Amino acid sequence: METCALCKKQLVMKSIIAIIDLKTKDIADGLHISPSLISRHLCGEIERPEVDIFIIEKLLGIKIEGYKSTDERVNN
Repeated sequence: METCALCKKQLVMKSIIAIIDLKTKDIADGLHISPSLISRHLCGEIERPEVDIFIIEKLLGIKIEGYKSTDERVNN
């Protein structure tokens, strides 16, 4: 059975979070958004690219400058 691309992404991101021992609360505090939005993003219910960027920054110990979300959305 083939795994969809979204499922693969979720698996990779959840694995990274577990490896670097990053908590949902840490991500929420760092991004100043609700922990429920983090959970909804990680399960694929909504798309929040800033969460992925935050996780990658923590994993690699870098800061990605100049990222701006191009869509105008209201925090769910």
